[in-house]
Amino acid sequence: MAKLNMGELFMTFLLIIIALALTPTIQSSVTAVTGAGAGNLTGSALALALLIPLFWVVIVLAIGVAAVYTQFKGIG
Repeated sequence: MAKLNMGELFMTFLLIIIALALTPTIQSSVTAVTGAGAGNLTGSALALALLIPLFWVVIVLAIGVAAVYTQFKGIG
């Protein structure tokens, strides 16, 4: 029976909190590139740039779910 590594789980949750706290910084960077005065991106590049914060949050949460899954996989 595998043992739960609480240190690794704690560090994972800490990194998730830090990564999610950086979301406003990422959003402001995207807004600076795609904002009204910027005009640097058009068409599909603009659409993809506007999705960057969503991709960031989904990837961070997926890493968290994967870490929790691997910790609890061997228990029980």
